[in-house]
Amino acid sequence: MDAAKESISWETYLTAGVKAYDLSRLEDAEKLFQKALIEARRELARLRGDEMDGVVVAVSEELESSSPQVASGKKHSGGLAQASAEDDEQSAKPGLARRVKAPSDNSPEQMRVEDGLAQIFAGMAELYRVMGNLKEAESFAKQALALCESMYGADSMRAAQCLTKLGAVYRAQGRYSSVEPLLRRALTIYENEDLDHGEPLELAQMLETLADFLRAHGKYAQAEPLFQRALAKREACLGAEHPSIGNNLYNLAMLYHAEGKYEQAEPLYERAVRLFEEEWGPEHPSTAQTLSNLALLFHVQCKYDQAEPLYKTLLEIRQKDWGPKHMHVAEVLNSLAEVYHDQGKFSEAEPLYWRAVEIIQENMGHEHPTVAKALRRLAQLFEEQENFDEADRLYRWGLDVSEKSLGAEHPEVAELVSRYAALQRKIIAEDDDDGETTEILWRD
Repeated sequence: MDAAKESISWETYLTAGVKAYDLSRLEDAEKLFQKALIEARRELARLRGDEMDGVVVAVSEELESSSPQVASGKKHSGGLAQASAEDDEQSAKPGLARRVKAPSDNSPEQMRVEDGLAQIFAGMAELYRVMGNLKEAESFAKQALALCESMYGADSMRAAQCLTKLGAVYRAQGRYSSVEPLLRRALTIYENEDLDHGEPLELAQMLETLADFLRAHGKYAQAEPLFQRALAKREACLGAEHPSIGNNLYNLAMLYHAEGKYEQAEPLYERAVRLFEEEWGPEHPSTAQTLSNLALLFHVQCKYDQAEPLYKTLLEIRQKDWGPKHMHVAEVLNSLAEVYHDQGKFSEAEPLYWRAVEIIQENMGHEHPTVAKALRRLAQLFEEQENFDEADRLYRWGLDVSEKSLGAEHPEVAELVSRYAALQRKIIAEDDDDGETTEILWRD
């Protein structure tokens, strides 16, 4: 039996790699994708004669003699990383795709293997993006794009999928100006494909991808119609009560919330909560996060009677899911305390604030900036009750923590200094009203 028949096929390695990735077994996925790449290149060389044989042998020897090191942040001293970099450097020629003949010149079997190579490149790009090795991710994403454009055309759906993956890599790299053109180009392809073949759910996903990027960068006016179109397409295909619609409702609600369009956000949050509860039950994390946003929406509108029960429900969920001393619990305690605080219910707010301080200290340490923020809330509570001695103690405590953790020049420290200075002026004014003179305790 010849070596080609004895070896495991690239398809088997690729399938196993995808499964390992889906299970978050990233190191296993990397090894499997590497083996898939070796076998695919080896098979392509066999199909085409000796044209790529030297490349395949070199890459195979390098990979098979080295252990995966990307997950630990180290570079391969050759092997896959080197091969992918060399391919990327030649992309203007254009790269690996340069070695691939035009589709009309290739046999169906060669096309199958070349398509497999494109899938492997795309899979490795996604894997390395998740692993944080963004240089490798970019290289493989570019190779996948070049190969798909060569095989299927620059306006093909396969090219659009690669454009989206490359955009995700650039976004992770912080190269935001490069992301939007790629996503818009991909969206144009999806829109044209939708007209020709009708894949509205795929188009909806692409609309949401671009809209999410635009929202994250404050381009609300551009993001809004994209979220609306995506929601409309999903509702038309699946129905307004389909469980998967919950995420779309939530995304659009978050956008309206950020824009201050509270009346439009509220019913969307409520629909999302209902759909999440119907699909996963009231204690699923997606439900909890949506409850949190809906409670915040009521809070900022001063609808305290609606915000309070939501925060109480959320507190029960968080305590059950994470335990009574988790940071998620502290977040809800602070939110519920602020609802009471804003209503002047100081006796109900105070113990919640103190519980939050204790949880934060236990999780983050006594000198973490989050501790200073929690102490500031308590200081304001006592200041509003005109308990200036306790407010003074808490402001000083918070200042000490924030200056040690952030430095005296940090904006959060400057804000706390300003609040403390205002408290000192109140104390002086009160003492003057009593006919006494008090030395300024602190000067900025």
